[in-house]
Amino acid sequence: MGKTSLKDIIKVNKELNSKYNKDIKNSDIELEISTDSRDDFDSTKLFLAIKGEKFDGNKFALETYNKGCRYFILSDETINMPDDAIVFYTNDTILFFIKLAREYRKRFNIPIISITGSCGKTTTKELTHLFLSTKYKALKTEGNFNNEIGVPKTIFNLDSSYEIAVIEAGMNHKNELLRISECIEANTVIINNVEPVHIAHLGSIENIAYAKAELFNHTRENANAIINKNTNCADILKKEAQRNNIQNIIESDIKEIVKKDDNTFEYKGIIFKHNLVGDFNLYNVLSALNAAEIYNADLKKCADILVNYESQKNRMQIINIKGCNVINDCYNSNPSALKNMLKYLSQRNESKKIAVIGDMLETETENSSYHKEIGNTINELKNIDTVIAVGEHSKDIYNTVNCEKYYFENAKSAIEKVKEFLKYNTAMLIKASLSMGFAVIIDSIKENK
Repeated sequence: MGKTSLKDIIKVNKELNSKYNKDIKNSDIELEISTDSRDDFDSTKLFLAIKGEKFDGNKFALETYNKGCRYFILSDETINMPDDAIVFYTNDTILFFIKLAREYRKRFNIPIISITGSCGKTTTKELTHLFLSTKYKALKTEGNFNNEIGVPKTIFNLDSSYEIAVIEAGMNHKNELLRISECIEANTVIINNVEPVHIAHLGSIENIAYAKAELFNHTRENANAIINKNTNCADILKKEAQRNNIQNIIESDIKEIVKKDDNTFEYKGIIFKHNLVGDFNLYNVLSALNAAEIYNADLKKCADILVNYESQKNRMQIINIKGCNVINDCYNSNPSALKNMLKYLSQRNESKKIAVIGDMLETETENSSYHKEIGNTINELKNIDTVIAVGEHSKDIYNTVNCEKYYFENAKSAIEKVKEFLKYNTAMLIKASLSMGFAVIIDSIKENK
């Protein structure tokens, strides 16, 4: 992990009108930042305390001191540190971290592609990195490190060996991407789509679009924007890109891709074969190809490498259990993504089709009915045989569908019923928001392989 300097810390400290407890004689000292008190510490590390809803890193500052740490960024001035500790006190340690990552980012004159969207952003990030890796040594966001803490950590993973970077950025509230954009200083921004995800926090689809468009802030000179022309509020995204002085705007249009069959398409005269689930993933591929073209990657090499790409864990993975093809997509859920997966399920060739559906969290508001809409979608598709609905909101799905149906309050209680449908020539979709804990269903049925 890259290191920050005391010089940069003092600069950010002054910018935020924060304070520190003693004079610093040597500001050229470089320090590795840790936000985890369980790490090993010595005098070359700095402990930055994160205060969350369930924990307060400030309370572990003395523990890291006892391990050898001597530099700290804290938000609680009541924490009494020993005399030889150098402590910076600030109201917002996460913002401090973002701004330190901004200073570190300035050390590298390489292009950074930042990616956001309501769904598919991780797939787009993986595909963009895959394509760019045919030409460059490329850094990418690992796992789900896409929030206000994860993005700065990814920036600090940059070193002189990298030629380009692909950063995923997520949000669920206004101003998150505005803050995150400051440390990315993107050369290219991709916005995949705008769907009613986190609408409980943001209130409307238009507000979601404006929140996504915050990623256009703090871009570098001559930046690019790749916008899905076919998504909701594409006009808002384009106007916000222009407002942020982004001149090169690519309106990515799915019509540019000619589908040959479920696993083959043509783009600019080149045939691409893939293992991606569902036509909706072609939007993600197209955005990644647009980025590859901006940075002069060879499209034929992109086609050669795409055929071996496999989806990430718990994201549209197909597992065969007792002849039943289980579509494991329990990493997250929202109305658009769930409708896409239900349509995909309905189009499969198996004789029986089962949908195991959990709550789409952060979607329902006082006046919304997204889960009922999912029930209506299932009725319209006609050929989904059985629905197993799980969770408080999913009771609306259970009450709406006309097919064979079962309801359970939580994932654990649904396991045995799910296992009953693991039969030959059956397709089973398992999908819910991450916090619904559907991984326990996947883990349990895997035991039946």
